[in-house]
Amino acid sequence: MGRHTQKKSSEGFTLIEVVIAMVILAFGILGVATMQIRAIKGNASANHMSEASIVASDQAEWLLDLDFDDAALNVGSKGSKELGNYQISWAVAAGPSAIAESRAVTVTVAWESGGVNHTFDYRFLKSRSL
Repeated sequence: MGRHTQKKSSEGFTLIEVVIAMVILAFGILGVATMQIRAIKGNASANHMSEASIVASDQAEWLLDLDFDDAALNVGSKGSKELGNYQISWAVAAGPSAIAESRAVTVTVAWESGGVNHTFDYRFLKSRSL
């Protein structure tokens, strides 16, 4: 009589193949999660920089609206104030000699984010003729 031969089934996956696939998938997901965290931090940093730019621009507009002879625009004058998480300061210096009766104004906005101090400077000229 004939011999019975059994065919081994090669269908399906072995346990080791499944474990290796899961490890590879886990590393891929970890990489994507790391990129997502960095993107969120980058967006937060860009948001702070945009807000600081707006705050500095608003302060510059306030200074530009002042009369040229206002005490706040005297050469050497300085000022500061706080707005939320932002510290705003400004300093007035003599303008370039090529522009008669002008003031060089620097508005600095400072803030702390994630344990790191940041600043944003906004510079402009104020002239009597403008």
